[in-house]
Amino acid sequence: MCKYSTWGKNRTRNNEDFPRSGDKYEDDDVDFDSWLGHFVLMGNETHNHYECYNPVNFQTRALTSERRYVHDGNGGFNPNMALAMNRQKDFDFVALVEFVHESQCMLFYRLGNNAPPAAISYLSKSCHCGEEHEEHQKNGTVHVQHHNMGKRSSLRDLPHATLSKVEILTLADSFIYVNALKNFMDEMAWLESDDALGRRVVCDNAL
Repeated sequence: MCKYSTWGKNRTRNNEDFPRSGDKYEDDDVDFDSWLGHFVLMGNETHNHYECYNPVNFQTRALTSERRYVHDGNGGFNPNMALAMNRQKDFDFVALVEFVHESQCMLFYRLGNNAPPAAISYLSKSCHCGEEHEEHQKNGTVHVQHHNMGKRSSLRDLPHATLSKVEILTLADSFIYVNALKNFMDEMAWLESDDALGRRVVCDNAL
């Protein structure tokens, strides 16, 4: 985001310390590791986030902050977890990016008679398991790309040292996510029950 998006480039272009060694695949890996390392060493200090944003537990800070923007990272390493959990519980609907299709099924079902025709059609044609429905899901998969310079679809094969930095910077966010995932799966179990759709929606290829 800070390296390639229009907003990010505008924010960091005058910062000589921002890691920007090049635009190649291997350059991005090196720059990402350097960017993460900067925030690991900085701890709760908020004075230098390259005028872009501080990634430390960004989601948890967004849940607990009274401010509109939380880019500076204030309190990132010791967020108010009780408040974050309570605010997450207050949301009527939480979708997960790893389960975009299943989230749509839940939302469209819950809209009931207020759902637009396209949503009703999607619920009928796509929210099933089976070869023909899985093919329909695959063809309609939504992919979110923040900029046109993206080269990596997964972070799982990054070096262990880099992934360890990600883990350090997202400890609170990981806890929030795991809780959200549990709640989501509970909701999907209800959607698949006879009290709702009465058929499988979370298919094998999504697990």
